Amino acid sequence: MASSITRSNIQQPQNERGHVYRFSRLSQNDGDHEERPLSVSVEESTGSRSNANSNSNSNVFEYYYTEEIFGISPRTCEMIQDLLGLMLLLMLILLPLYKRLWSPKEDPIPPVFLLNSMYLSNFTTESGGLSAMWDAKFTVTNINVSCIYFRTIDFTIFYKHNPEDALSVASSYPFYLDKGDYVKLHLKFTAGSGTGWENNQPFVENRLVEEMGKDKAKDGSLSFGMQMKVQAIYYGETWVSNVVMNPHCEDLTVQFLPDKDSGRLANPNANFSVPLQWKPFSFF
Repeated sequence: MASSITRSNIQQPQNERGHVYRFSRLSQNDGDHEERPLSVSVEESTGSRSNANSNSNSNVFEYYYTEEIFGISPRTCEMIQDLLGLMLLLMLILLPLYKRLWSPKEDPIPPVFLLNSMYLSNFTTESGGLSAMWDAKFTVTNINVSCIYFRTIDFTIFYKHNPEDALSVASSYPFYLDKGDYVKLHLKFTAGSGTGWENNQPFVENRLVEEMGKDKAKDGSLSFGMQMKVQAIYYGETWVSNVVMNPHCEDLTVQFLPDKDSGRLANPNANFSVPLQWKPFSFF
């Protein structure tokens, strides 16, 4: 029995790279005596071709990606160097000019702080605690600066000469003062039941309360002190400066009325001493 073998079942030769060799048949024509060379064609298998293409595409992608990041032309490098050099030159020229034009020729003069009046009421030291209310009026005057912006003013009233013996605190709203202008401030300080650090008020120790009660009973008067913490901006003709001031005043004697729990400031229009610290306003 003759066995028939189909062409599809014939295993075609391949090499290790997956190339397939195909052989063409010789002509069966007897009249064709011309010798023809053997024709061999080489094809790549589908799997090896796809792998080769993917590797090639990956190499090309990595090549272009690297060039996009690190490929800087010499002309671009020169332009960057020129720009950096120009910036450095401008800084060397403008920095001395900035320090000269944007700094005052002498220390700025502080404004004038006056305590015009202070009235103390509801003062008691019974039940081991302090109860009191200070009603104070101030005047702040700008005497020689083009403009001052008072950003914050925090007031503290204390007993006698020790700022650590704070009795009450208060704050003012921000405001501007042009040269020669003034502003009137009216503040109230409170100490007593319902106040304390939970209400942004200091805690008054018992030994201080007892001392104040004895002094009032002895002389009919009490001595207080007051200090402020001021943050402001000075605007000169050709300069701007951040300023921190710490005005303070002591020996503010309150004289009580006979058999009363209230009294007035014995020395009105008390002038504050104003230490001042400043530094040029930084724009960069």
